[in-house]
Amino acid sequence: MATYTKEKDAASTQEDDSEARAAMEEVFGNTARWPAGFAGFTADVVVNINGKEEKGTVTAKNVKEIDTTIQDEKAKAFLVENMTSIVSHRGPRSFAESDGKYKLTFGDDGTHPLGRIISMGGDGMSSFYRIKDGRIQQINRKTPRMAFTINIEESVKNPDGKYLTHKYTVYYFNQDNSIKDVESYSDDYVRVGDADLPQYRRIINNEGGQIQVNSMTLSNHKIL
Repeated sequence: MATYTKEKDAASTQEDDSEARAAMEEVFGNTARWPAGFAGFTADVVVNINGKEEKGTVTAKNVKEIDTTIQDEKAKAFLVENMTSIVSHRGPRSFAESDGKYKLTFGDDGTHPLGRIISMGGDGMSSFYRIKDGRIQQINRKTPRMAFTINIEESVKNPDGKYLTHKYTVYYFNQDNSIKDVESYSDDYVRVGDADLPQYRRIINNEGGQIQVNSMTLSNHKIL
């Protein structure tokens, strides 16, 4: 999905709810992340931009250190943007360093098919999740240039019983709340040591009135 940068957190008068906090911490603990001290990995990669393949290698250490030998501009941009997103979401961090920083409270009674709202006061993006069955089912955020909703459609469990998102759809909205774009994601991971590393990502969306299908396939992973 399109990357976004939050300038800073925001002050909030929202009261923190201990039950909502406990529920969110449980969800956080159920989500697969790379182990503490994880230094990154290298892999061979094939990027396919709507049928045009580019082959090379990729090295991912953190969100600011992602390097590839692929030179084609569009393929490289696709690879780096998606690797940045994966590293950001899978990298090791504590609950206190992420969602636990904010004031958490329930937003409804949980009868929605995707679960109960937990809103995040003070995150600066009017964020709220829907949680159900011990995991996140929906993510909602607003930034100055876009708003988006992520619906989690399928997840799988790793050998440790932690969830990895397998299929999800991102809806982007204009300022008048009309649909700007929709992206459909499919992700697969491979277990290397104690880490679940990206093996495949496919994204289907619309570009210029045409359906675009892009993918990246990683192999021969080596942990740094």
